[in-house]
Amino acid sequence: MAITFPRPMLPYGLNVQTFELDRVDYMSPTVGAGIGGVTAGSPLWSASWSLAGMSEDRMEEWRAWLTSLRGSQRTFFGGDQRRRVPRAYRATGLPSGFNGDATGWSLNNDRDVLTISMPNGFTLLTGDYVGFRWGSNGRTKARLLEARVGTAAVAIEPPLPTLVPGNAIAYVKNPVCVMKLTPDTDFGSTDVSGQMTGRITAIQDLRA
Repeated sequence: MAITFPRPMLPYGLNVQTFELDRVDYMSPTVGAGIGGVTAGSPLWSASWSLAGMSEDRMEEWRAWLTSLRGSQRTFFGGDQRRRVPRAYRATGLPSGFNGDATGWSLNNDRDVLTISMPNGFTLLTGDYVGFRWGSNGRTKARLLEARVGTAAVAIEPPLPTLVPGNAIAYVKNPVCVMKLTPDTDFGSTDVSGQMTGRITAIQDLRA
């Protein structure tokens, strides 16, 4: 069977993770003695995952997955493994009949306040994610800075990039972004019990 990219991550063996925004910010004094700040380019999601506690067969599957990416040459779909669904539905799953896709969405002029059409009474909590998908491989995501119920507008970070088209689908089930491995990725060490361990590090590849 042919392997296609971006690849989904394997659903097992991930242990400790970080999933945060990586920003390049500059600051300087202003004429009025204040401090000005600006971000160079778009903030990108940066992630790391440790691998541990797996059988040899599963470790070999992870080795094959990593090898197929050819370092930073190929892409995969990465996400916060703690937040595959909104926190309010972690124990129960999404409401019956709801697949996680919004029926519509809109933004303010600064693209950092999101209004999203979800089922009546649907709850999103601070730290949840909304993903956006378009075309075959277009994916990005935003994190909520406040809770909301129903159709209330909510602040998000980062602001949604302008490359996301207006007909993109907003969704909350397993939101991901397109990522590439970084050189800090390390795999193949063996612990005293004979199990291989490793660490995956990645950065978002933000493109249309």
